[in-house]
Amino acid sequence: MVATMGDILKAVEEMADKLNVVEREAHAAKGFTHPADFWECKHRKKFYALDCGSSGAFLVDKETGELFNIKGYGVPDYNKKQKADLGNVLTVDAKALHSKRWQYLR
Repeated sequence: MVATMGDILKAVEEMADKLNVVEREAHAAKGFTHPADFWECKHRKKFYALDCGSSGAFLVDKETGELFNIKGYGVPDYNKKQKADLGNVLTVDAKALHSKRWQYLR
């Protein structure tokens, strides 16, 4: 089955919700008392951005659903994709993706 842009958008929005749950759990496990960062989906021209708080974290290709780390200022890092493929937003586990926000080679 070929995923449509609607399927990918729905998966990205669901992933943002799942990442919010993982973020709150990780926050509570560390004993923090201030509010956890909020994950959200933002629409870009070619990508959906999965942003955490005021920082960009991941980009999702609108046509394929492939996940990319961000090089800077909303630019996908194709080099990191070759080193450590994050996968596809339709199949990736939220906890695994959350753990690769800073340490993508885990």
